[in-house]
Amino acid sequence: MTQRGHTLDDAWYLGYAAGSLASEAETVLVQSHVELNSDAQDRVEQLDRIGGVLLDRMPVGEALPFSADELLEMADRSDPLQAGESVSDEAANVPDALDGVNLPPALAQYLARSPARLKWEFLGPGLRKSILWRGKDGERLWLLKAQPGVAIPHHGHAGSELTLVLKGSFWDGDQEYRRGDVEEAHEDVEHDIRIGTGGECVCLALTQGKLRFESPLLTAFQVFTGL
Repeated sequence: MTQRGHTLDDAWYLGYAAGSLASEAETVLVQSHVELNSDAQDRVEQLDRIGGVLLDRMPVGEALPFSADELLEMADRSDPLQAGESVSDEAANVPDALDGVNLPPALAQYLARSPARLKWEFLGPGLRKSILWRGKDGERLWLLKAQPGVAIPHHGHAGSELTLVLKGSFWDGDQEYRRGDVEEAHEDVEHDIRIGTGGECVCLALTQGKLRFESPLLTAFQVFTGL
């Protein structure tokens, strides 16, 4: 299914709040989304309150399902940028390749820690990509930069894909996604993406598996794009 709203399924927010997301890449994307989207912030706070109420209603003397040390560890994992900690000067300096993009703190810190220099690679006419991280089973965290009005060819997904807008906008059918919005697409989704005409669009995406294109030529071209 596709999450047709502009926020994520609650399972992502629960995993983020509990520090149980599967990878740092998932944490970076979800936290960046929460930092940019007030609806996502409200939902995380609501889920935190629900968790607090459930703990309050536990019978006195009943053991918690986790130790105090485990609770502290979860808090550390779920919030790489600790409360009261400012973004370092290094993290605040946007890489030249992202000049003009107001990065969320979580992504700025991640890029500052990365040993690799961010660079754009050709993906198609008006499209550039930069792979930030690769995990097992073809999972990858990457940046997409697209020129206004560009159409991304009709495609499907071999796994799930989360796409967070950092700058500009894109359309999927009649749904427009702007800065801070995230689209959640799964294996049963086939769609055409159109970049908004108001300016350059930059997105952070977390993709599992390869994209599936209808065109044999585009499928062959995937060997060179890594997508």
